Amino acid sequence: HAWAPGLVSPPAGPVAAMPMTRQQQAVNVGLAGAGGVVAQFFTHPCETTMVRQQLAGSLAEGGSLLSMGSRIVREEGVRALWRGFEAGAVREVLYSSLRFGLYEPIKTVIGADPSHYNNDPRAVPFWKKMAAGCAAGAVGSALASPTDLLKTRMQRETRLPARSLLTHVREIAAEPPGLPWNLYLGAGATITRAAVLGGTKMAVYDHSKMVMKHHLGFSETRSWAEKVLVVQLGASVLTGLAVTATTSPLTNARTYIMSVPPGTYSSLAHCLVDIVRRKGPLGVYAGFGAQWARFGPYAIIQFIAWEKLREALGIPPI
Repeated sequence: HAWAPGLVSPPAGPVAAMPMTRQQQAVNVGLAGAGGVVAQFFTHPCETTMVRQQLAGSLAEGGSLLSMGSRIVREEGVRALWRGFEAGAVREVLYSSLRFGLYEPIKTVIGADPSHYNNDPRAVPFWKKMAAGCAAGAVGSALASPTDLLKTRMQRETRLPARSLLTHVREIAAEPPGLPWNLYLGAGATITRAAVLGGTKMAVYDHSKMVMKHHLGFSETRSWAEKVLVVQLGASVLTGLAVTATTSPLTNARTYIMSVPPGTYSSLAHCLVDIVRRKGPLGVYAGFGAQWARFGPYAIIQFIAWEKLREALGIPPI
């Protein structure tokens, strides 16, 4: 680019977007939850199929994404693919709102904001983005863990007609050791998984966009197609694959722990060892295809919906 006369020198490098105001941060929390509910609706069938595959007695019994999904529709009807969506929607309002909404404020607190690096987003260490994502994910999951339990219980059930959310709440409430502790069955696995997922999801998306914009020369300001179909879509696809790879063993363990009587497993490690003993080393990746079929589209829908809502309200892109 040519520089106008009178300028001493061109800018030294890429400049980060202006940080959000406190009001924008508060609004961003709600937008993240809204994007999560939309994404959950479209990907819930894949998650229901994944839960059934994970709880199958063997990898062969669990079958493929298509075979298990077809079996659910054949034996229980199409609506069965959305079992537990009510709990899933409440979970998104609590969990995704905080996981996404707290990410940028936490980045600022721990010094991972570009403003700490002369407004150069290339200089922000990846591990700091991971740390911010892990913290945001853990906080959101600690609050939303009971909805995870409800969702898993509803998705594993095959009886017809399907029982209501309130019926499942009553059933869990009657289990030992009593309220409120039984609502947090599997919370350790859930929070661990959420920390890994949050760290991977937020950091990979954030870093992928930075690489595309500041190393590969793409932009979010030149055209809609370049912004959405290249930068945001590309970062979302990479994020979905990374999340599936890092969280599959923890997702399997969480499903098992939440589906058996309290006390069956003494720890997350105990559950993982039991899965490997029963199904072999690949057992912790049971339902990987279903997880990827969910996480891939989920990341695409959620991130793009979130970014569009931010744009509509004048909040800068992540």
